Amino acid sequence: MYSANRAGREVLGTFRGRFREPSSRPDGKFLPWHAGIKLLIELTERYDVVGEASSGQAAVERVNALKPDLVVMDIRMPGMDGIAATRKITTRNPDVRVLVLTAHDDPEYVEAAIEAGAMGCLSKRRARSDLVGALDMVAAGRMTFPAHVVGLLSKARNASQGLAGGWDSLSDRERDVLYLTATGYTAEEIARRIHLAPKTVANYRMSLKSKLGVQSRVDLMRVVVESGHLADMLKTAGIDCEDR
Repeated sequence: MYSANRAGREVLGTFRGRFREPSSRPDGKFLPWHAGIKLLIELTERYDVVGEASSGQAAVERVNALKPDLVVMDIRMPGMDGIAATRKITTRNPDVRVLVLTAHDDPEYVEAAIEAGAMGCLSKRRARSDLVGALDMVAAGRMTFPAHVVGLLSKARNASQGLAGGWDSLSDRERDVLYLTATGYTAEEIARRIHLAPKTVANYRMSLKSKLGVQSRVDLMRVVVESGHLADMLKTAGIDCEDR
């Protein structure tokens, strides 16, 4: 796990205990994969790596201690995996934004990461070329993950797990506000996007919390995933889906 800082923000990174995939340095030599990721972040001069962790539990503890703004999380961690660690981090620190690195493009991994509160997913195969862009998106409060996964994400989750009643009571406008809030839009941005007064958006947000029994953006994201409306949310929010 890595933490980074952009314009005064900090980043923390996680990684597995062994590394086999090399990353090239500017001088043409090779570094272990995790060191290459760290170098990519630092070379931007927009981010400061303030910590590293080699297990999921260590990642949670480091985030609690360092309070970074961003976390680069390896999905495959010893002990507590990256998904479980992300869930703990975002639950305890809802302002921390997590970018998950995965060796798999399986939609279930992406869906699990989003449900855990991650703001983005990136294939390790594309980390060298796309990591900085993905970090920029997450730092700006925008979600990002592989484009080809979007069409494969599940639309058929069972919505009867205590959420169906609350979900069915939502108006179309409330759902729009929910989708945009969950993906990181501020009240002012939502107001401009769907042509409402900021006060009206604030009222919709209060109504959503009451109807769905949630408190944070991460809670809203989990409601969307569990109710099977992830694809609808992505379409509404115009999520940046690069072909990664």
